[in-house]
Amino acid sequence: MSAEPEPAATPLPLAVAAVEDLRLAHRELLRVVDSLSDDGWERPVPYGEWTVKDLVAHAIGDMSPSGPGLILAGVLTPQFIADTSSSFDLRARNRSLVEERRRYTKEDLRQLLFEAHDAMIAATLKLDERHLPVLAYTVPMGPGYDLRVEDWLWHGYHDRQHADDIRRALEVDYTPAQLAFLPEVEDRLRMFVRTQDGFLRAVYSVADDAWDEEAPACPGWTYGDILAHVAANETRLQVRLRAARGEASRAELDAVNDVDAWNHAAVTARRGRSPAALAGEFLAGRHATLQELAGFRPPQLSGTVALAGGEEVPVLDFIDRISRHTSVHAGQLVPASSARRPQTP
Repeated sequence: MSAEPEPAATPLPLAVAAVEDLRLAHRELLRVVDSLSDDGWERPVPYGEWTVKDLVAHAIGDMSPSGPGLILAGVLTPQFIADTSSSFDLRARNRSLVEERRRYTKEDLRQLLFEAHDAMIAATLKLDERHLPVLAYTVPMGPGYDLRVEDWLWHGYHDRQHADDIRRALEVDYTPAQLAFLPEVEDRLRMFVRTQDGFLRAVYSVADDAWDEEAPACPGWTYGDILAHVAANETRLQVRLRAARGEASRAELDAVNDVDAWNHAAVTARRGRSPAALAGEFLAGRHATLQELAGFRPPQLSGTVALAGGEEVPVLDFIDRISRHTSVHAGQLVPASSARRPQTP
């Protein structure tokens, strides 16, 4: 007699929860896409070079099992994760996929978007207790910011982020403009952009009911206050960069150098705003910061940026400080993510 087949393993509660979160976010993204007019598909998305149609092409992804597929294949090791995290150029892959799909019709993209996560969901629901050790591996995202492999299962953040991007494209009149940077500045922007992307991932991973909770890493501030601080901080960065070029007044610099008072006023003024509104403010501010960086000419790179307490740092090192600041605050949002909320069977 042939042996009885082994019963199918029970999916992990965290996998089931992650899939439900993804399905909810995906339905909302589809609803937003279905509401688009013909003109809406062609609107530019603030604050980059893509149209809404390009963004939908990107949101489809590569339709693979993605991270859960790698877990099932048994190829993940801590070294593989560390090497990939430091070297994989995700933006280059994204550009390639979007360019390849520019010939697709809106109807083609809508159908692909509908099916986009099927393989990932199927792979996620095959995960069981045998995979728990791999799910606990650390994924380094930047200074002060680590995830775990289990966070790869929670892909709903991506659909939530891009649903907001589409809404923003419909609300904000934006004209794309190519920014040119000095080579020395360009070299520092890879980490600058990477930490921006990582911060937005952290923002759109926060559970809806966590925003008003106090953040252990920032006593006295909620998770919403952290987002408000980072959104507001772009204005302060721009003042410091203008001052390094001799274009900011002493009064402007003195105001941002009163760090505690400035932080308190900026965060207090933003309490009650939605996470989506604060994310939009962050993106607009980050674009303005990039415009300031594009304004530097070669002689100005030898100057310094004045910080609170009289400290001065070279301009290029200041760009690295911005990246680190963004990354650290992203890490402080991780405990509020849906992945960190208790999962019940």
